[in-house]
Amino acid sequence: MEIDWGDGDYARTAATLVPAAEVLVEVAGVGAGDRVLDVGCGNGNASLAAAARGADVRAVDPSPGLVALARERADAAGAAVRPEVASAGALPFEDGAFDAVVSSFAVIFAPDAAAAIGEMVRVARPGGVVALSAWLPGGGIQAAAEVLMSLLPPRPEPRPRWDDPDWILGLLAAAGAPGGTVDPRELAFEAPSPAAWFAEHEEFHPVWRALRREAGPVAWDEVRQGSVQALAAHDEGEGSFRTTSRYAVIRSVRESSAATG
Repeated sequence: MEIDWGDGDYARTAATLVPAAEVLVEVAGVGAGDRVLDVGCGNGNASLAAAARGADVRAVDPSPGLVALARERADAAGAAVRPEVASAGALPFEDGAFDAVVSSFAVIFAPDAAAAIGEMVRVARPGGVVALSAWLPGGGIQAAAEVLMSLLPPRPEPRPRWDDPDWILGLLAAAGAPGGTVDPRELAFEAPSPAAWFAEHEEFHPVWRALRREAGPVAWDEVRQGSVQALAAHDEGEGSFRTTSRYAVIRSVRESSAATG
């Protein structure tokens, strides 16, 4: 199903991902004067992190609503960020246009994984960096997401394996950016309780909102109960809810003879 990422208030979720966006830009080695592309920019976390390091940033996202939010945040910060509507599988830029191409938990939602990675490599200059963040298995948030995804039919095989860094490295190598590295990291999520975390997402997160509309009240009540139980099973907090998710920053470099597109 198609998700409208401008539905609800994704900025509330995006705020919790700011530290991971800053890590991504750091691992990518973004510096002053670099030409940077943020693929799947959302409301601009990685774009603003790159601009804060002095980079000249272009940003794309398929959601007009999120592009508008990214533009508002960039304007408010006086940041050198130019967002526009475009998809990861068809980036509107010339070959080799950027010193670094990054994607913070975004390209992992692309419908055609190989095409999206190929485009990221294509628009990086030879010797330029391609870096992305992807969730790793385990943790309360993934457990709750698995309950949510039970509402959908099983995905056809072979499915994209975005939670497998070796698989992502293989895509990068095939696109012309071999020899990548994997940097494992962690990100904590907090709420007053597991039930409060779920309530926040069913009200504001685009994916939860879309599936709630599709499910109907009986099926959704089952998802709510199962999700809260899954979150509670991974609760690390004392007095309030806290769970840690693992993710990886995968970084590679476009080789000089990369044959993309």
